[in-house]
Amino acid sequence: MKNNILNKLLFILTAIAFILLLMTIKSDAASISISTSKSSVSPGGTFTVTVSVNGGAGKVTTSVSNGTGGKTAFLDNSSYSFTCTAGSSGSVTITSSGSIADYNTEKESNKSASRTVSIVKPSSGSSSGSSSSGGYSSNNSNKTTPEETEKSSDSTLSGLTVKEGKITPEFKKDVKEYALTIPYEIEEINVKATTTDSKATVSVKGNKKLKEGENTVTVTVTAEDGSTSNYIIKVTRARVPIALKSLIIKYENRNGELIEAPLNPAFAFNTLEYTLEDLEYWVEKLSIEAVPNIEGATIDVQGAENLQVGENTITINLKIMEDSKNLKEEEEPKEETISYTIKVNKKKEPTLIAKISDWFEGVMGTVSNWYDQNDEQVIIGALGVCNVALLGLSVYIVLDYRKYKDIIKEEKKMKKDKKNDMSEKNVSEGNIIEEIHKATNNTQEEPIEDKKEVDENSKNGKSKVGKHF
Repeated sequence: MKNNILNKLLFILTAIAFILLLMTIKSDAASISISTSKSSVSPGGTFTVTVSVNGGAGKVTTSVSNGTGGKTAFLDNSSYSFTCTAGSSGSVTITSSGSIADYNTEKESNKSASRTVSIVKPSSGSSSGSSSSGGYSSNNSNKTTPEETEKSSDSTLSGLTVKEGKITPEFKKDVKEYALTIPYEIEEINVKATTTDSKATVSVKGNKKLKEGENTVTVTVTAEDGSTSNYIIKVTRARVPIALKSLIIKYENRNGELIEAPLNPAFAFNTLEYTLEDLEYWVEKLSIEAVPNIEGATIDVQGAENLQVGENTITINLKIMEDSKNLKEEEEPKEETISYTIKVNKKKEPTLIAKISDWFEGVMGTVSNWYDQNDEQVIIGALGVCNVALLGLSVYIVLDYRKYKDIIKEEKKMKKDKKNDMSEKNVSEGNIIEEIHKATNNTQEEPIEDKKEVDENSKNGKSKVGKHF
């Protein structure tokens, strides 16, 4: 029976140790993935990029190499998309990265993903670099024409268009200068030039890496005889739209320390509305750290002080005047503005019972956080304690079993001694009873003799005791 108990205890301790070991094995399922609507694209072509976060949540930033596009946003097991414009040659590389909190482990880790889209030049058709009649590029070197006595000197265009916008004024072959305004997001334009003479060639310069403000794009037409003419496009790239480059909200805790309050969703310059987690009842104001993306912009914050119980609205207004360099004569600069809104809910002051409950929750939360940070050490320590306990229990059982044998031996000895004592006691009691029986018999016999003596005296008329008158 003792061995069965020991086997059961060993089985239970082994099972506990195995369960604790399994607790250390965790899966990391969070990931970032990228998909594109096209695997290859022509120079200057566009395609859609979709970035997804699976099994977690976090802020993901996507950048594009050898192309235009990109986006930054907070993804919670979701995705976002944007349009990407390819460069002129090679391949477009899309890279996404961010710190993602895994749903399973509840820990953050850096995740990344990348994807490449090839840029394939068409065998005939359009090109942003040069073109002949009907396209962006032409290759007439393989054509054979009868020898002409006189080469053409026609270096004019019969058509001129830009894919990213409409030039002004309307194209005419004799007008050599045009204007075009494009948004800040566009850094390169694709020019389509059609020559009047099929033997003429076209080259385009200055259409890539456009800077903010005015840029000059030159379309050079070379006639068959080598003579040239230039068409000029004045391209004005808009200034980057006014926005916040960073936004941090902080509040003072009861120790006077500034604590950052997380925004929901995570800050992105193009996201204008946010909410804050519920603020404690003792928070009276918030510290707003807002940095604009344009030097000279002014920031006005409203509603960050004297916070009331319930919902509060904080408004951050940015303003900047339009750059006068890009204005025409007698044109007044305009004011560019943008506003960010933050909804803040402030808790009510709790009752005494609620405060006590919160205190206990805080203590338990501290213990829980400590365990999350030291779970592996705790499990290793628990396994060590189990091993020590198992060893101690084994030693105890061995010693206890020896003691058990001594007790059994002592009990047997006591039973034997008690049996001997009982035998001696029975003999002694038998002797005593016999003596008592003899004494009783003697006592009963004596009165009979006395009675005979009295009777004899009576017969003789004599009294043995007393006097007779």
